[in-house]
Amino acid sequence: MLAAWSLFAIWLDPTEPARYVVQTYSLHALYVLYSISLAAVMWNRSTTGRLPLATHIADVVLFSVFQYLTLGPSSPFFVYFVFSLFCGALRWDWRGTLSASALVLTSYVAMGAWMSRTLGPTEFELNRFIIRIAYLAMVGLLLAYLGQHEIRLRAEIERLARWPSTANLDTTDALQRLIAHAAGLLGAGRALVAWDIQDEPWQRIAVWRSGELSITRTGPEECTPLVPAALAGAAYVCDDGVTDTSRVRGAHADTAFEWRGLPIHAALQARLGGTGLASAPFNSGRVSGRIFFSDLGHHATETLSLTEVVAREVGSSLDQMESSEQLRELAVREQRVRLARDLHDGVLQSLTGIRYELQAVATNLADEPADAARDRLLAMERALAIEQRELRLFIDELKPDRGPGAGLSGRMEALRERVALEWKLPVTIRLTPPAQALPLELEEAVVLMAHEAIVNAMKHAHPTCVHVEIRSEPGLLHLAVSNDGHGFPFQGNYDQDAVETWRLGSASLRERAASLGGRMSIDSTPSGSRVNIAVPLERATH
Repeated sequence: MLAAWSLFAIWLDPTEPARYVVQTYSLHALYVLYSISLAAVMWNRSTTGRLPLATHIADVVLFSVFQYLTLGPSSPFFVYFVFSLFCGALRWDWRGTLSASALVLTSYVAMGAWMSRTLGPTEFELNRFIIRIAYLAMVGLLLAYLGQHEIRLRAEIERLARWPSTANLDTTDALQRLIAHAAGLLGAGRALVAWDIQDEPWQRIAVWRSGELSITRTGPEECTPLVPAALAGAAYVCDDGVTDTSRVRGAHADTAFEWRGLPIHAALQARLGGTGLASAPFNSGRVSGRIFFSDLGHHATETLSLTEVVAREVGSSLDQMESSEQLRELAVREQRVRLARDLHDGVLQSLTGIRYELQAVATNLADEPADAARDRLLAMERALAIEQRELRLFIDELKPDRGPGAGLSGRMEALRERVALEWKLPVTIRLTPPAQALPLELEEAVVLMAHEAIVNAMKHAHPTCVHVEIRSEPGLLHLAVSNDGHGFPFQGNYDQDAVETWRLGSASLRERAASLGGRMSIDSTPSGSRVNIAVPLERATH
């Protein structure tokens, strides 16, 4: 477009080239065709490699020829050189701009020095020559600065994109990583986050200074409001010292404003300290508050917008942390409820019966034969041993995995040995494939479900042996526990719907299977029973 417009200008004012008119027309016409061809070639190509470098050098050479043909340093086509500087900036950022500037200045000065000997004083204008050298130098420096500015903005965007994850970290470590990253984005030496959690009566304050983090809880009125009413809901920057007369530049709902006064609660400023201040609010529905930065490393024009973006990310991360904490608390609470229910329905009921039996033995001790009393006491001892094993099961459920790297096969073998020792009955276990790897959560659930099904069979079916089979197929894991006892009180085959409708089998097993998205079925005969559980691997993995 530039070459075509230049050709039009020469046609409009034919006397402008002053000399070499035919050559100037011809070269411009050829350059227009060359530019169109180059645009077609480069339209979908990357601007890296040797071809852009070669075309850039060719441009500078051709532009120098245009200058030479049209009054040299005083040529009206001087803008071509400025165009080449912009091309260098777009192609190779600030380094390319400086290189292109050096090449263009060298070419322009060399051409001017040469033509100053061949042109007369009226044709060679020294003042214009000097001014244009200054133009080229200043444009090159400004473009190099903008290129460096773009690199810094790109780096900040990349750091925003690499926002740290707080998964599997405790609250202190998560906040340390979160606030340190946020402060690094703004080049701040200090940061303070104050936030409220929905339905909680206190306010939390985290202060980060020199890499150290402190977290405190305060009453709802101690640091309220965090900022004056005029700044509520707005992001702002204060470049000067934070005093009662500070000048604050802010934006609220895309409307810029200025305000004077202390822009932060005095108690918060005493904790934060530092020079200058940048702040923005966040509100995720569950978590609301504000983040403050001081000792800022730079006060660029984008600081205000960057602070708003960082505040939103901090608020989102705090909301995720709070959600994760609540989910962990709910999981612990559900586990406690389940254990309490199982203890109440199992061990507690049995102990109550044993207590009444002991009372009966003590009451009738004088009238009852010694052999009968001894048999009743031995029966109660066996009952206590059974409940002792049941309590050990609950205790084992609460213990962390004792054997890192043992895998499912190792844990199932340990379960087999323990059950066989306690109950004096053989248990066989078969895994298909033998060394299958499962997510830790699913692995623990499989071991617990197998244990519970085995113990239920020992207590209620009175078998001579129990067989456990664990088999995996694409997308599905099967657990089957069978025995040769007398089966359930009901007979027949019952699928998931029947098991849920009639509440058949162990309630705990049904709930565990349902929590994993699985299905449970039961086969019961007078000569034995089989409990089948199928769990989808994909859902269990996530």
